[in-house]
Amino acid sequence: MSFKHSYMSFSSRTEPYQRADDVGYALSELLWHNGKPFYPVTALAEARFACARLAQGQFDETDEDNIDLILQMRRSTGGYFFEIILRNDEGTSYGGWAWGHDIALTDEIANGYRVLATHAAGNTFRFARDAATGRYACLDDLPVEKAGRG
Repeated sequence: MSFKHSYMSFSSRTEPYQRADDVGYALSELLWHNGKPFYPVTALAEARFACARLAQGQFDETDEDNIDLILQMRRSTGGYFFEIILRNDEGTSYGGWAWGHDIALTDEIANGYRVLATHAAGNTFRFARDAATGRYACLDDLPVEKAGRG
């Protein structure tokens, strides 16, 4: 997965669907965790993004309503937090987070969505969408936890 573009740069290569209001609402949710600010706005300004199709099925770049976004936040704790925004015909939602390096889509499907894999410190971590919460969660013992600050 390639994170070539800054989310906040709004260059001519940033498509309207990538900065639409529904995406903005999901971004507002990922800036908070457990009722506390998790990221400063400057972290969002530095975020880089990639487009993917996480739901089961073929990736169609022309289907703008169903292209999921993964934001690579700035490096911390020896890795990156990858924030996930899920989009489908029913709307846009915050899809949880992953942590590590070199996030990749796998061929494995769990609960109708592709499993994500990251690497850090010689370990592989897999993240799958939880049907009950609608968010990605780690299937392995993750060495970091996302906890609100302050």
